[in-house]
Amino acid sequence: MNWEDSYVGQIRKLVGHRSLIMPGPRAFVQDGRGRTLFIQRRGDRSWALPGGTMELGETIFEALQREVNEETGINVISATLIAIYSGSKVAGVDRRQNEYQLLVFQFRVDDWAGSLVTETDESVGAGFFSEGELPEAHGQYREAFADLDRYAGNVILG
Repeated sequence: MNWEDSYVGQIRKLVGHRSLIMPGPRAFVQDGRGRTLFIQRRGDRSWALPGGTMELGETIFEALQREVNEETGINVISATLIAIYSGSKVAGVDRRQNEYQLLVFQFRVDDWAGSLVTETDESVGAGFFSEGELPEAHGQYREAFADLDRYAGNVILG
């Protein structure tokens, strides 16, 4: 689905650039060697954890499955919600000058299948990185990585 046809794209036609609260999933996908999957976004070429926003009628898990698959070709089989992030730390302005505040549901993907696709309609690169070789985007995910390390069965609110 292209951005203009997405729920957020349709809402943007109505409200313009004003700030919107946008819920969606973000994924920690790790390989058998403990490396974390990052994608390089097509639009601004930034490195990010796979994720995005929900569409109408989706559950948060369905949104997680769709977003990870659209960006990486990987199929999420099972995942654990580890944290929810909100507020100014997940707010900003996108490349289209649209203001947003995210409501991020951070998942740890426990089981996945398929082969990584490094270029999709939404990404121009993708790969698994060890902690010492994480791409530049790692800094913005510092809290999420710390929460992944300390997750003990209760959802962390951030």
